[in-house]
Amino acid sequence: MDLSPRVWPGDQREVQPGNLDLFTPMGSGLSGAVFPIRPWESLDRPSPGQYYAYQEPSAHPLKGAPATEPSGGCVYFGGTPRREDFLTLLRLMGVWIHGSNYLVFAEQAQDPQDERYLVQLRVMSRFALGHLFKIKIGDDECRQGLELPELLWRFVEDQQEFWGTGMNAPNLRGAMGGDGDYAKEELCFGLLVENAYWRVFRIWSRAWLVTK
Repeated sequence: MDLSPRVWPGDQREVQPGNLDLFTPMGSGLSGAVFPIRPWESLDRPSPGQYYAYQEPSAHPLKGAPATEPSGGCVYFGGTPRREDFLTLLRLMGVWIHGSNYLVFAEQAQDPQDERYLVQLRVMSRFALGHLFKIKIGDDECRQGLELPELLWRFVEDQQEFWGTGMNAPNLRGAMGGDGDYAKEELCFGLLVENAYWRVFRIWSRAWLVTK
């Protein structure tokens, strides 16, 4: 995969698309659009345009669901998913970008116990880059060699190979504060639909504590 830089070249904006410490809001952000007032509506009622405003991320299990999408959100799963199950999960969560034109940003945790991840990827359509960050690029500037589902599966495989999948994987020792005896770490993953409308997704490897 071709990784995009954390700081966009020549760009001094405060919020960068490669800053993975921040999360994009949900929704289309079309609240500024002009909608006609229909005869039965009152002028003091909220404009229909407000229905499609951005929605801030929320950890509330019910209120955190996207208001304008049927699927999305966040899911955690174990370190050895079957390929067919993983691809089904992507379809159910609405994780897709047409073709292979998208950007990939990556980050490795400095303190996995505190940051709660090992390695993470943010995948973003070029339309998201343009509408959310006001950076315009062409198709050829973000063409990847793989379609999105295959790239995400390759990430899972690469993390499995690097960290190992059993609870005795030496590279994971202490990642969540385990002592290597009573409490040992094992690989697992997280998947997030940051913005379904503009196509921003995130996947990360993580560790969980296994007790004897």
